[in-house]
Amino acid sequence: MKKIFAIIFACTFAIICLPNQHAEAAEGNSFSVKAILPGNQASSVTYFDLQMEPKQKQKLDVEITNHSKEQITINCVANTAITNEMGYVDYSIPKTKPDETLKYPFADITEVSDSEITLEPNETKIWSVTIQMPEESYDGIILGGLHFKEKTKEKTEKETKQEKEVQIKNEYAYVIGVKLTEKTTIVKPELALNQIKAGSRNYRNVVEINLQNTKATLVGGLAVDAKIYKQGSENVLHEAKRTDLSMAPNSNFNYSVDWENQELKPGKYKLHLVAKNKDDKWEWTKDFTISSDEAKKANDKALGLEKDYTWLYITGGILLLLILITVTYLIGRRTAKKKDDEE
Repeated sequence: MKKIFAIIFACTFAIICLPNQHAEAAEGNSFSVKAILPGNQASSVTYFDLQMEPKQKQKLDVEITNHSKEQITINCVANTAITNEMGYVDYSIPKTKPDETLKYPFADITEVSDSEITLEPNETKIWSVTIQMPEESYDGIILGGLHFKEKTKEKTEKETKQEKEVQIKNEYAYVIGVKLTEKTTIVKPELALNQIKAGSRNYRNVVEINLQNTKATLVGGLAVDAKIYKQGSENVLHEAKRTDLSMAPNSNFNYSVDWENQELKPGKYKLHLVAKNKDDKWEWTKDFTISSDEAKKANDKALGLEKDYTWLYITGGILLLLILITVTYLIGRRTAKKKDDEE
């Protein structure tokens, strides 16, 4: 039976969409984490919001407590903030490919003291990460997250069998955000629309539109409305509207327009997309083409498609017409021959 993993992120980062709270142990969770805020903390929040300088080297400490009655091991990693495929800032994904506009990925300027830490029952330990700021000064922010997740124990054959019979398994993780700023200069976001391509997502046909935040600043409260037309037509084929999206600095993601269980058809299309928040607005109109190969690959992967039988109806109609013409011709010929014989 397929497992459904309910992953709970009790996050301390509150800039865009995460709650401003301590990462205390949730009910049933085995551990908790807490940022030990340093003297250069820039605001009264519970994540690391630090005022930094070029070449500065600083160690950040995190308090990790085991609330269980068993020994546990926590995996600890420093991740670069990205924008995930759902359109939200995400601090939980390791070893991501940096956006081409990202000059200083958070993961590249950090070094963790330990990739994992073992705690006895009710024990508290201090885990640390060292930040080495770039030599040159920069505008904007460097954004990342410290991600903590309990290491899965090796299971016996009996435990594995029992687990297969369970539908839901809870896995808990915590993220402590880290925001690094050198200057007080406000950097305005700048969005770009890149590639448009047909494909499939979760076994559904979609058209994916790559949106990119090219500046070292967060974009929050983002509303996106994408409409797709056949070229030369003003009738909207498909539309996707979403609100309250967010984008990490110097990141990109694929905004998808669902094809509503319909087959993708090769041809020329037009996209009109508007993205806006309370301060800025971006608008694009762009033509694109869905190739036969793209359409076939996506359609082959998609499930539950509403088949278009129009061509079958047309073919059937033509065949029926040909049959009627043939029958009429044969009857006419037979009648004419009969008359000739009588004469």
